[in-house]
Order: sequence, then C-alpha cells, then structure tokens
Amino acid sequence: MRQIPTDNNRTGGRKAIARRGVTARARRRRRRMILFYLFTFFLVIAAAVTLSLTVLFRIDTIRVENTSSYSQEEILEACGIQTGENLFLADVDGAQKRVDEKLPLTGRVSVTRKLPATVVVTVEEPVVSAAFEQDGKYILLSDEEKVLQITDTQPSGCPIVAGLTLKDPQAGKKAKASDEKALAAFEKVTETLEKCQLFDNITRIDVGDIYQMMVVYQGRIRILLGTSNDLETKINAAKKIVEQELDEDEKGELDVSLTRDLKKAYYNADSVASSQSSQEESSQSSQSSEASSSEASGNSSAQESSSEKEAE
Repeated sequence: MRQIPTDNNRTGGRKAIARRGVTARARRRRRRMILFYLFTFFLVIAAAVTLSLTVLFRIDTIRVENTSSYSQEEILEACGIQTGENLFLADVDGAQKRVDEKLPLTGRVSVTRKLPATVVVTVEEPVVSAAFEQDGKYILLSDEEKVLQITDTQPSGCPIVAGLTLKDPQAGKKAKASDEKALAAFEKVTETLEKCQLFDNITRIDVGDIYQMMVVYQGRIRILLGTSNDLETKINAAKKIVEQELDEDEKGELDVSLTRDLKKAYYNADSVASSQSSQEESSQSSQSSEASSSEASGNSSAQESSSEKEAE
C-alpha cells in the first residue's frame, strides 16, 4: 500500500533542507573569515619585518672593547661594519673573520649585536701557546691554533716545537699540520704536560721521531720520553726528579723512556758540566802530578756524572 505524505512530513523535510543550507553558508562564511584573519596577520608581520629592516634598528654605535696592541681605528676599519646599516642584516660573522685575518696579532675576537642599535667588537690580547721551528723561521701560534706571526727571531716565553711541520702557514689563518701522527703525538705530550703541571717549565718539544720524543725542562734538562705510551707515568717521574733531586742550575739529560718497565730513570750530567768539573779538579792537583793521575781524575768525574734515579 502506498503511503501518502502528510503536510507535517512535508514541512519537516523543508525545515531540514533549510537547516542544511544555513549550516553550509555558515561554514563558508567561517572559512572566509579565517582566511581574512590569516591574511591580515601575515600582512602585519610582513609590514613589521619590512619596517625593522629598512627604518628601525639602524646601527648608531659601534663599541670597541680592546686589549690588543691594535688601535680602535684599525679594528673598526678591519671590521667593515658601518653605522647606518641594519642591525640584523650586518654581517657580524664576516666582520669577526676579517678582524682575525687582517689583524693577526689578536686573541679571541667576537662581534655581537646589542639592541636597539649597537654593535660590540671585542678584541683580546693573544696568548702565544708555542712557536714552531720550520724552514729557518719561527711560526707563533695562539692558544686558539691561529698563526699569529712568522718571524726570523727565536721568541721567548713559549716552548719551541720541532719535528711538526705546518702546511702553508699564513698569519691570521688557522694552523694545519702536514703529519697527522706527529700532530697526535704533540697534542698528547702537551696535554699530559699540562695535566702533570710541568708545561710552564718546558722550553722545547721535539716530536720529529714519535718513537723517541723529547722535551727540554727550563732550557737545561733534556727529558727523553720515548713513545707516547705511559706518558703520564714518565712525565710524573721526570717532574719528581727535576724538582726534588737535581740542583736548580744543573744541566744534563734525563731518560724516563723505560720508567714503567724498569722503575728507574737514567740521568747523565752535561758533558760541558763534566768537563768544567774535571778542569777544576786538575787545576787543584799538584803540577808535578803525572798524566796518568789526571786521567784517573777525569774518569772518576765522568763516572760520577752518570747516575740512576729511582722512579716510583
């Protein structure tokens, strides 16, 4: 039997259709409002960025904090940043690199922004960590591994490094070693010397032969280290001997290369010191003494100049 729709059913259907139409229009209107607000938001952001990059935040002050030997004018010229530039567009990294390279005798260099309109250039005095002996010249390096200077004059106040060649050294540029094995040995020696608190007294480091490395203590005691194995044990033994068992003006050679295995270190007084000692003994002896007596005295002195040192 066919059902005939009543007036109530027709009215309810029309209302449902009308509600669906209203809901669809509301959704479309809501989407348009969202798009409008998003567009307005991005427009405001773009305007703010444009203003900050063109009108606002222009540099009006470049402050130099300097403890190096260079003048403020030299630093500003090397920096390259000018007043009137935009603070955020200024190339601070490039400025730092330019100061480092154009003014090599500098330590740590930093270029920073400071709101609302200031750039701060900080240049510190360099700390010379070592001088590398190469091709008859001395290459001074900072504690940041930057080449500070290449000079013909042997510097004082820092250890001289022999046996480690630098690749194409240029003042203001970072140093690069040509031999990775020698570099690793040098780094291990310096780190261990610092750890054992002996580095400040070392005047020369030789890593030309990584199996027979050598350092010089206060320019007067050559310390033979051998290989890089057990370096801390060897250097601690050497420190104990040179600080507690040898005279302050004594010169000689101390071999600690076999300290770990033999529990001993071997010390030989310098031949110059032995010779002087022999001459003093000879001058005190009688002029009528025979040549054989002088020889015996010399041999006795030579024997006394060589000794074994206990190494714990």
